[in-house]
This record gives sequence, structure tokens and C-alpha cells, in this order.
Amino acid sequence: MRLKPALVWLAVFVSVARADPLAISTSPLGGGDFGPLRWRGGLELSSSDENFGGLSGLTLSDDCTELLAVSDTGLWFRAFLTYQGESLVQISGAEIAPVLDSQGQPLKRKAVSDAEAVAALGKGRYMVGFERRARIGVYDIGKAGFKARFQLLKSPMAIAEGPRNGELEAVGRFTAGPWNGNYLAISENHLNEQGHIRGWLWEKEKTVAFSISRREDYSITDAAILPDGDVLILERSASFPPGMAIRRIKATDIGVGVTVEPQILFAGRAPFYAIDNMEGIALCERNGETRLTILSDNNFNAALQRTLLLQFAYTP
Repeated sequence: MRLKPALVWLAVFVSVARADPLAISTSPLGGGDFGPLRWRGGLELSSSDENFGGLSGLTLSDDCTELLAVSDTGLWFRAFLTYQGESLVQISGAEIAPVLDSQGQPLKRKAVSDAEAVAALGKGRYMVGFERRARIGVYDIGKAGFKARFQLLKSPMAIAEGPRNGELEAVGRFTAGPWNGNYLAISENHLNEQGHIRGWLWEKEKTVAFSISRREDYSITDAAILPDGDVLILERSASFPPGMAIRRIKATDIGVGVTVEPQILFAGRAPFYAIDNMEGIALCERNGETRLTILSDNNFNAALQRTLLLQFAYTP
């Protein structure tokens, strides 16, 4: 997909034609509580705009009202969330803009535009992880808005050594816990000799390479770091029917050469649950609750896949 020249500098407001309310369980007997997770609402998003879709990484403002995502075609997607009581009920003000390279130009080729992860660094700065030509960049959106240019963030070379289209799916930075100040990257399908998924922490020149035990046919598609430094990982099963799992990694379990065994918080499959190609996860705080929000990637194939936005309250 090639972007129109007018998109080089200007964000384009998008008409999200539908934001239909969604129940997490498709069974009339199903509830919305899953251990530490309590349902807080969901939406199915759709639009006639050809640039809408492919959303693969997610972050939310601290108060859960502003959503910023990246697409695997090199686009930003921003929107605002509306609540009614405790529940997520609507989005508004949606806009799309191209992610820019270091020269201020849109990323036009799939090999360089495959943005898969985004995480907030504070003060309006975000780190974005790219697959295929694996790299991590920092964008100062707080200062430059969507005119922000790619600034390379040095990262372990091993990140780019994974299989094509499976190198990098999750990024973040620790602000608390034993790894405070370290960056985080997790691959989708870069496996070690035992078949576990590779991950890395690093601060300056020091790298901690570890792995995460793989569960069935699930691959990691995103991660979010909790206030105490533990990590939530989002996992997807691409088999039919599609599945989603959420697991928690204790920060104290991570170490050089260690394979961590995360705690399972949720696992389910369509059609019993509103699950599609789940690729983005983010944390925020609302009314004293830690909110966990999950986003799916429709692969620009609205006939077969959906863009779902799911939200839970999380009480460890």
C-alpha cells in the first residue's frame, strides 16, 4: 500500500463507521470474570478508510482515555476512549498518520514499515519495534506530533537474527523493580535450542538474554510492564479457531540464560470468546483499577478478521 503524498505531514481524521459493543463471552451462560481479570467492555471497530487496519502494537495514556497504536503498514492510529460508569463504550476523534523515517519520509516498503510494537517512554516519547528489518526507534510525539522522526535506539544485535517475519513483537522499558532502567524486547518466533521464545533486557552495553517457555502453538505478540516491574505477555494461536493467552512473568525470575515459566491469567479460543488475531496489549489506571486493554489485527481483511478492542480490570 502506498500512501498519498498529502499524508507525509498531516494526520488524516478517520471515520470509524462502527464501534459496536462487544461481550467477551459468546455463550449466554458466560460471564466476564476470569480469576484476576474482570470484564470492562469491548468494541468491534470498522471503517471504510483503506488505511484502517493492521493494528499490531498498542499503548494507552495513564488515565485510559487516549489510545495510540501502530500498524504493520507503518501508520500511527490515535483515538479517544469514552466510558459509561466502569465500562468502555465508544471511541472518537480517530486519526491516522504515517510513521516517518529519520529523514521525515513515510515508510513505504513492507520490509521497513512493519511496525509491530509500541511502548511509552514518558514525556511524549515512544519506542517502536519493527519486524523484517528489525530495529527499534524512538519518536518524540510530545514535541513534534506525527512529524516526529525515527531516532535509532541501540539494541542487542541478536534481535535481528530471528526468522523473517518473526524477529520482534514486543518492546518496553522498566521504570520499577529489579530491572529498573532496562529496555525489553521479545521475539515472536525466534526460538532457542529447546524451542522457547527468546527475549532480551539491556541497559547501555549490558544485555541479559533469556527465554520464555512456549505454550502449545502460541506465539508472543506483545507485552506490557506492570508498575512493580513484572511483565504481562499477550500470546496468539494462529490455528483455527484462533486463540489468545495472557501470562505474567515475575521480574525476579528473569536472568541470563534463564527460561521463565509465566503464570497463566487467561486462555481461550473463538467462538467461545470474542477473540481474533490479538496483537496489542497495554496497561493504564482508571478509577483506582489497573486496566488491561487488548487490540486485534485484522490484516486488512475485514471479510475474515475483525479489529477488536477488549478491556479488563486486573487485580493481581
